[in-house]
Amino acid sequence: MAKRRPHDVRRVYLTKPRLREFSDLLKVCAKNHVAYHIVETEDLERLTHSRHHEGVCLWVDERPTPSLKQILAQPGPAVVVYLIGVQNPHNLGAIIRICAHFGVRTILASGEQLSISPALARTAEGGCEVVDLVPVRPGPFPLQQARKAGWSIVATSSHRGSNLYTQALPPRSIVLFGSEGDGLPPKAQAFADINLEIPGTGEVESLNVSCATAIVLAEFWRTHTG
Repeated sequence: MAKRRPHDVRRVYLTKPRLREFSDLLKVCAKNHVAYHIVETEDLERLTHSRHHEGVCLWVDERPTPSLKQILAQPGPAVVVYLIGVQNPHNLGAIIRICAHFGVRTILASGEQLSISPALARTAEGGCEVVDLVPVRPGPFPLQQARKAGWSIVATSSHRGSNLYTQALPPRSIVLFGSEGDGLPPKAQAFADINLEIPGTGEVESLNVSCATAIVLAEFWRTHTG
């Protein structure tokens, strides 16, 4: 974060044992007249509301969120992940990390307003700095706009659909993933241009949503990017 957006850092808190490791950051803070504070572990726990702070906390400005129009205008081949009802912060963080690995820059999230919680950010392992989590209003409008802009709508299902490894993925795809408990709503599956199934033994009902995301994005990477 500090390397990518040094001018967005507003304040730094860290424990004494981390001073040497973050000396370059503190030099940048001094140059930019940004305050930094040497604090105790207990202080960081209060600041971060967590024990998993690893001895440092940065207060930074949020990155601007792109509009749906800007997202859909990105050149292809490209894939956008579209989540419907996925709320678990650990799953969201894992999906962000997976997207960062496979070069997916945007996750559209339909449902309740989402925020980057400490648990989500920790699970994402830096992915939040390169992947935008963009809330969109529920309903068909965002997908209708995507289709008008030349994107194909791809749904995932554990019960029906074409084999992921034999069905060609369109070069500009919006890939839909459903909630941890209920999967994709039937209306979303019906709206899709393609329904995909990840083949397996069938001995479990479905994969975790983050695991399914990794498999589909790996296949897109293999066929269009790798």
